[in-house]
Amino acid sequence: MPVTLSIHHLKDFDAWLKVFKENPPPPVGRWRVFRGADDRNRVHVVGEVAASEVQTVKDFLASDRMRDVFRRVNAMSTAPVEFVWLEEQTP
Repeated sequence: MPVTLSIHHLKDFDAWLKVFKENPPPPVGRWRVFRGADDRNRVHVVGEVAASEVQTVKDFLASDRMRDVFRRVNAMSTAPVEFVWLEEQTP
């Protein structure tokens, strides 16, 4: 199952959370938010999606609306948001 990971280095978690709740992830897959145990302003949003849903998520993330959201998020961050796509490997 493909996984997308967005990595945020925030100035203010509460301000980011408000924007996140107003602009939730797409309604496909399973989405979770992880907050750093040692750095409470480091946040990872993890989405697990079916292979057939990857393009839907990529289109959602590339939409004009989300580009605007990411501009806002980057303004409240110490580093630009980073997106990573991962595929699980069997050792």
